[in-house]
Amino acid sequence: MKRGIKGIVFDLDGTLIHSTIDFRKMKKRMIEYLTSQGVDGTQLSTDETNVVILGKSEKMLRDKNVPQDKIAEIMDHVEEIMNQTEMESVSETSPIKGVEEALRRLKQQGYMTAILTRGNHDYAVEALKNTGLIGYFDFVIGREETPKPKPYAEALEHTATVLGIGIDELLLVGDHPIDQTCAKNANARFIGVLTGSAKAETWKEAACTEVLNGVEELPSYLKKNEQRPC
Repeated sequence: MKRGIKGIVFDLDGTLIHSTIDFRKMKKRMIEYLTSQGVDGTQLSTDETNVVILGKSEKMLRDKNVPQDKIAEIMDHVEEIMNQTEMESVSETSPIKGVEEALRRLKQQGYMTAILTRGNHDYAVEALKNTGLIGYFDFVIGREETPKPKPYAEALEHTATVLGIGIDELLLVGDHPIDQTCAKNANARFIGVLTGSAKAETWKEAACTEVLNGVEELPSYLKKNEQRPC
């Protein structure tokens, strides 16, 4: 028998908060540094996701027979670039309309809640503090705290372990196809929202079957479609 949802895992930027991160600046800085370390920067673009940029860069470095410890050192520095850019404007972060009330209702309904973000832990915590949302979460999990970040299955599998529940008792909510891919890879349920980068046509193309206007609709939606968690 399929078990009901006990834990809700949220993406952060675009799902719960209005992000102030300048991702294009971040990617530009990443590409400039990677190029200085021997990566062919002409093969990278700020229009690509960080996942793609890093994956292509690692492959290029391996193909050039760069020692693995040196590759790890380069990737660690890229991580520092990402962290620095994330923190530059975190004080300007604001919550998406209706999110706080929705989180309050979800906690009243008995759900465990967690953040699973491709941002780093310190950024996520600071953003949640600045928006007054930090108290609604049992766990905040940054990209550096999982075996592999989203969209890899290990990110969500690790989160389920931290929450102490099974994948089939977990729901991932996010605003980007990366979140949907993560859920699919882990065989978890997913609900997309329209408050971030993905629009209705994006979710249609991705064959996402559950889409809400925003997290503000989630408590009522789950109350209608789910039994109360034990």
